[in-house]
Amino acid sequence: MKLHTLKMTNELTTNDNILYTPMQTTALGLFLRQRKTREIAEELDVSERSVQSWIAKFGWKALRDDSPPDLVTRQRIAYLTWVDEKTDKQLRELEVLLKFHMGDPKRKFSSGSAKDGSNRGRRANKVKNDISGITQDLLDNFRDKTFFKYQTDILKTKADPKLNWMRFYLKSRQIGLTYLFAYEAFEDAILTGDNQVFLSASKKQSEIFKNYIRMFALQIGEVELKGKDEIQLSNGAIFYFLSTNSRTAQGFHGHLYIDEVFWIPKFKTLDDLAGGMSMHDKWRTTYLSTPSSIAHEAYPKWAGSKKDKIDISHKALKDGSLGPDGIYRQMITVDDAIEGGANFFNMKKLHRKYPDKEIFDNLLRCVFLDDSHSVFDLKKLMACKVDASDWKDVDMDAAQPVGNAPIWIGYDPSGQGDEAAVVAALPPKRKGGAFRLIEKLRLQGLSYQDQADQIEALTDKYNVVEIAMDVSGIGGPVSELVEVFFPQVMLITYSINTKTHMVYKAREVINAGRLLFDGQWDDVVHAFLMIKRTITKNSGQVTFTAARTKETSHADVAMAVMHLLSL
Repeated sequence: MKLHTLKMTNELTTNDNILYTPMQTTALGLFLRQRKTREIAEELDVSERSVQSWIAKFGWKALRDDSPPDLVTRQRIAYLTWVDEKTDKQLRELEVLLKFHMGDPKRKFSSGSAKDGSNRGRRANKVKNDISGITQDLLDNFRDKTFFKYQTDILKTKADPKLNWMRFYLKSRQIGLTYLFAYEAFEDAILTGDNQVFLSASKKQSEIFKNYIRMFALQIGEVELKGKDEIQLSNGAIFYFLSTNSRTAQGFHGHLYIDEVFWIPKFKTLDDLAGGMSMHDKWRTTYLSTPSSIAHEAYPKWAGSKKDKIDISHKALKDGSLGPDGIYRQMITVDDAIEGGANFFNMKKLHRKYPDKEIFDNLLRCVFLDDSHSVFDLKKLMACKVDASDWKDVDMDAAQPVGNAPIWIGYDPSGQGDEAAVVAALPPKRKGGAFRLIEKLRLQGLSYQDQADQIEALTDKYNVVEIAMDVSGIGGPVSELVEVFFPQVMLITYSINTKTHMVYKAREVINAGRLLFDGQWDDVVHAFLMIKRTITKNSGQVTFTAARTKETSHADVAMAVMHLLSL
């Protein structure tokens, strides 16, 4: 095994005198922290094949394999918990890792106490979900070593009765507020015995809160929490994990957390129903979300009434402000998080990743989208969001998730600064029925052959009967490779008429409520909102354009959907 040493030049050298570039040095660090090759490639903005070649060339796998299994697993869990918008695969991976840790009674964990630094075996819990051993000192120690200043400042508002009745946080993506509020609720349940209710856009999203809660119990008190849709602690406190389906969002009571409110369909109806959960004076309500559009039903609650004249500018809300309507509001941008201690952002890379100012500001600086020029209506798009776990004929954990049911695929090639996207959908079973999106892929930094291989893998996984591909740009070479295993592929050559037909067809389907996708797929909504009507410079004709960036499946995924809808 090679020895690796860091030189003062910020380059890494081995005992074979192999010199690493700074990028390879960074890649090695990420690899040793259990990042996947795809995740490293996305972080460094290089192809996945480049990362794979470095791993093979320099023998990194042997370095990582020498790590103790317990350390490897804990490192991977730590990384996955900080990913706010987890993919289905990441959610399943986190669930498996947590089960692995909790399933072996012989496994030993750190007590979480900084006072003695000792390890001890897990206590045999005679009482289900016994949290009697989790003390204030253990919680204080975990909180002090885990959270940044901007997060601990938020925790202080919970303890202030003047501010905590109703709180509303508008946030940048990826700053760890979901993780923070899961901890806040966990700590409160331990210390007070109060119920905690989490409302998310889908069951999958509510699983994120549940996994965090289970992880806190395991890390802080070595307690294996049991429970599916709800977890009851030994002190009587109950955690409820609910989707935003109005049929289930009632009948419970406790401190209420509503996640990503600006991406929830029919928010006003849900808010009226959910309000009953926290109606008693002792219960707090907390809203948190990244911004969507001012057309969203949650916007009036954020902005307040005209008579209250609430200042919702960043300057007024950066440090939080209690409005005359009794709602405490705070806006936390990526800049605020960095100022408050967040050390995991690189602003230069973020600006390169999101060169379009509108998208950058929306994702990271809490600026609402101006969808007045968008072809698609936010309310109609929100109505397309459903809880995909209710689809009894779809099991994404199975080798063939939909059996022999026919599948249509849409492919959009990468353009300048964005990614290629592939979307798979169940077409309507009858005329006028709904298209159900079941899988979406992002293809970044892949060769023509690798992209074709990804599509071919879908034909093995599903009974694919239709594929529609844009053949402009690199789409042409990819389509030629796809035709080898799927000769009947539909090739789309863009023109103003073709694009107009696709946009109008998609809008007709969406407005009729005939496009359905999982409530966690906010990126699909965002993608369609990026498509706007413009006028060509030369001919003055009406056409459609979209801001296409490297953000998780933005306009690219909308184009892929429109391709399959045009079949």
